Amino acid sequence: MSDLLASGRPEPARLAQWRAAARGADGSPWLRSAEAEALAVYALELGEGVSTMEAVATRFREPVRDISWEIIGADAEGENWEEHRDPQRALRLLRDKLAHARQAGAVLEYKLWLAPGATGRDSRLPGP
Repeated sequence: MSDLLASGRPEPARLAQWRAAARGADGSPWLRSAEAEALAVYALELGEGVSTMEAVATRFREPVRDISWEIIGADAEGENWEEHRDPQRALRLLRDKLAHARQAGAVLEYKLWLAPGATGRDSRLPGP
């Protein structure tokens, strides 16, 4: 059985596994860009957001001059999770960083950590 649905989104069971890991101390497994975005969207649907992200470069097209897209958690004032706890805002930041990396020609894998949003449901409750 494929891990992807016809829509290109990972299967719900796979997303649930990644979500469970991303809520723990070790974070999600290393994910490709599309998988990281799918996990972030899935978390948003459950009232959670990307509180922290790390990325590792697997290859570059040319020398990279900017690496600001490799991490979430050390961003400009007002953009860090602890300052806003807004899953929608965190998703927008993640998407901006994914796009910036693509434009730079970087091929990255991402590790995400999730946290409940300020107005999201309690992530300790069982969920999909």
